[in-house]
Amino acid sequence: MIGSLRTFLKKTEVELQTLDVADVVGEVVHLLRNDIALKSVSLEVELAPGPLVVRGDRIQLQQVLVNLVVNALDAVKGVEGRKPAIRVLTLRGSDTTVELSVADDGPGIARDQLDKIFEPFFTNKPGGMGMGLSITRSIVRAHGGRLRAENNEGGGATFTVELPEERGGHG
Repeated sequence: MIGSLRTFLKKTEVELQTLDVADVVGEVVHLLRNDIALKSVSLEVELAPGPLVVRGDRIQLQQVLVNLVVNALDAVKGVEGRKPAIRVLTLRGSDTTVELSVADDGPGIARDQLDKIFEPFFTNKPGGMGMGLSITRSIVRAHGGRLRAENNEGGGATFTVELPEERGGHG
């Protein structure tokens, strides 16, 4: 992943291929399963029925999801009185988009920070560099998509990646 991130930051060509978003989710959940278990966090994965196909760089899209899940793990760190939870969801956003969301039940994002969280060097984490969400958004944009964040009504936050759906053909 680090090599792919360096490639992205150098603005060189990436390896685009036809991918089912469910496969990317499965790979990332497998990669992070020990961290999730060690932190005693409940992870719910809800995949849309049937394939949701996008054209993208597998490693970069994995990096996007890894960053969002790791951020969610950080967000639920202080949850007390119950087992913290993270939910990863895929769905068809519209006739032309696929959505991938990561929701947590932590404290949410301060209102005055919602517009700033994607800016380079902005962080609300002690010791954070403030580059993760900025790079994540850049990767999503390079794939023709968008990344948004919102607070949940019952607490916590949801980050949603919208990507163009690949119709027909195989890469």
